Amino acid sequence: MAETIMQLQKKTQALKHAIKLVRSRQIQSNAIKNKIKSFVYEYFKDSRPILLSGGLIDENLTNTDSAMQDLLRCAQRNTLKVIYLRYFTKLSEYLNEIELKIISPISSGEKDLPNHQKYQQILETLGKIAPSAAKSYQQALLDLQDQNRISWRGTVVELRESLREVLDALAPDNEVVSQPNFKLEQNAKRPTMKQKAVFILKSRNASNKHLKTFESEVDVVEELCGGFIRSVYERSSEGTHTRISRNEALRIKDYITLALAEILELKT
Repeated sequence: MAETIMQLQKKTQALKHAIKLVRSRQIQSNAIKNKIKSFVYEYFKDSRPILLSGGLIDENLTNTDSAMQDLLRCAQRNTLKVIYLRYFTKLSEYLNEIELKIISPISSGEKDLPNHQKYQQILETLGKIAPSAAKSYQQALLDLQDQNRISWRGTVVELRESLREVLDALAPDNEVVSQPNFKLEQNAKRPTMKQKAVFILKSRNASNKHLKTFESEVDVVEELCGGFIRSVYERSSEGTHTRISRNEALRIKDYITLALAEILELKT
């Protein structure tokens, strides 16, 4: 993704330089205007999807999108050289902002999100296992930095989905139900979050010769981890149907962060 930003910056500076070399007040050259059009088309067709797939969201690209569209409008007619230069300067600034978001997705200025290394570690690990879960978790963290937000329902949904999706990725339904003597919980049509969590820990312990067998610790695991994860999921599910405060959303974030760290075997 960083390579994409560098390529966009390189092309931005090259086109800006070409505009500067024009002696007339207006850009009338079809060759230059076609290069600008191709630049804009390539951004929306190729570069933008790459940036989104790398973890950015549409809102992160709003300014860049607008600058690109302004350049296309300029290239559709004869436009003053100074206007082109203004838009290319702004575009370069917007690309710099995107680059900063890529290398530091969690703002260091948010007092309620102090352990940025912990969140980054979770995001990087989720990105390898369940990219959509990583996006949901990152979006929730970004939401929580906006103290002017008036609704936290979407934030809680993102947090809940990050937990659900990573459990689904590490404990697919068909693998969980294929366990010997497995039974669905009462009124459940598929394995519960608790059952998936227990499945993950059982698989992990079974392959670790330095730990006690899972069978001798199943009660402890279900109580301390499996049951905890289920309660977190149910708590966050409640939040989608009731009005909650930012502080409540922060608490849910803390619970789910602990659950994710346990599932992903991360030190927090």
